Amino acid sequence: MNRKVSVIVPVYNAAGYLERCMESLLKQTYQNIEILLIDDGSTDESGNMCDAYAQQYGQVKVVHTSNDGVSAARNCGMENCTGEYFAFVDADDVLSKHMIAHLADCLEKTDSDVAGCGYWEFCKEEDLHKHVPEEWERASVKHTQILTGAEFIEKGILRSDTRCWSKLYKRESVGAIRFEQGLTIGEDMLFLLRLAQQGRRFCTSSYKAYGYFINEAGAMRQGFKDSYVDQITCWQKALEMIAKEFPRLADRTEAILIISIMLTVGKLAMLSGKERREKQQLVKECSRLIKQHGKNKAVLRELDRGYRIKVAVYKWMPRIYLTLYGKLYRIVRKW
Repeated sequence: MNRKVSVIVPVYNAAGYLERCMESLLKQTYQNIEILLIDDGSTDESGNMCDAYAQQYGQVKVVHTSNDGVSAARNCGMENCTGEYFAFVDADDVLSKHMIAHLADCLEKTDSDVAGCGYWEFCKEEDLHKHVPEEWERASVKHTQILTGAEFIEKGILRSDTRCWSKLYKRESVGAIRFEQGLTIGEDMLFLLRLAQQGRRFCTSSYKAYGYFINEAGAMRQGFKDSYVDQITCWQKALEMIAKEFPRLADRTEAILIISIMLTVGKLAMLSGKERREKQQLVKECSRLIKQHGKNKAVLRELDRGYRIKVAVYKWMPRIYLTLYGKLYRIVRKW
């Protein structure tokens, strides 16, 4: 049965990318698709572009919101979509023309609640066409892995599959689960964790059908922002949930929390001396958290040698660590 699929696209100041994204969505081989463009208070031409697409294509719908963030935009999409299945696509990314068809096939033939595929990366327009995903004929359902919710936490979420995009969801399986608003880094992981926690069935495919744009201006590529601390908050929430229901996975989760703290520390080290002094409370909090979570040997064994060294230095000499890391960063940047 060709069930209806809703593709939810949060759009915020994406005028430079939206056309190529929409081109890939409109070329999908799966026929029964609606595209929901959630214009999240854009201040460029994105809103007008969304309206133009809706006027030209009957399967495109637009909702204008007031810059409430990507989590709120995705939630808005889930509230307004009419498909039995839905997917999230970022406005600067693209899809292989077979992605929706492949994932819908996976959902139906495996009776899963969520189906996910692989992705490839590109950073320039001219690079986009250099990456050719696996041939469609090779991307059969035979090359998929079926995981329980607990297995997906262990083999997916705790092994870097924390992305809500490149997946197709059964709407009835998601139910009332929504993204936690106010978070900008790590909100994907919490959404997937809550699905897994409720025992949903996951199907994963190696077919690289999603094109992920490496945006040099993106949140993960910028210098320190207050919102960067969200990744710590999200993994603290995850640790609380996993330690309670899946205790054998707690050490691995706590190790990832440590990594998220050290990544934040790295961003703080890139600040100037004056800027860093203004963030002293956060520097102290990161130091406190590392001392708290870095004392468990079983947790430290989950880290690679490089991170164990970083943790040891920052735990006992936070100022020296920040100074040396900051100097190294500036040297590398000059190169």
